[in-house]
Amino acid sequence: MSKKIPSQGLSYKFEHQWGGEDNWYTKGKRWAFNQKFPFNHLALGFIEWLRKHWIDGKVEMEMASVDKQTEEILKEWEEDAAKYYEQPTVEERPSSVSNLPTLRIRNPVVESGTEEPSASVASSSPENPFPDPWDGDWNDGVWTWEKINKLNNK
Repeated sequence: MSKKIPSQGLSYKFEHQWGGEDNWYTKGKRWAFNQKFPFNHLALGFIEWLRKHWIDGKVEMEMASVDKQTEEILKEWEEDAAKYYEQPTVEERPSSVSNLPTLRIRNPVVESGTEEPSASVASSSPENPFPDPWDGDWNDGVWTWEKINKLNNK
C-alpha cells in the first residue's frame, strides 16, 4: 500500500474580488463562470443585460433626485427674494442748480435708516509731523523728531 499524503487529493479552487465592492454583479459573474458550458454563457449574457438596465435605472433615479433638489432650492431662493429684496425708491429734490434735480436712491436692504451724508470732506490721515527739509531750515525736522521721541519715551 502506498502512503497517501493528505494534500494529494485536495484541490480547492477559489476566486477573490480585489478592490471595489463585492455586489450582486460581481457575485453573479463569479457564479456564472463556475457553471457548465451552455448555461454559463446564457447566465453571463443575462447578468450583463441586467447590469445595463440596473445602471440606467440608477442614473434615472439620481437625475430625478437632482431635479427635485433644484426645484426646492429655486423655491427657497424665490421666497428669499420676495422677503429681502425690495425695489429701491428714487426721490427727487430741487437743487441750487436750475433744471437739475438732486436724486436720492434708497434701497431698504442696503441702507437701514442711515442718516443724510454730511457735506464736509475731511482728511482722515493725521498731518505729517516732519516738515519738508527743503522748506526752511533742516534743523526744524530734527527738533520735531526729538520732541516726538521725548514724548513717546516718557
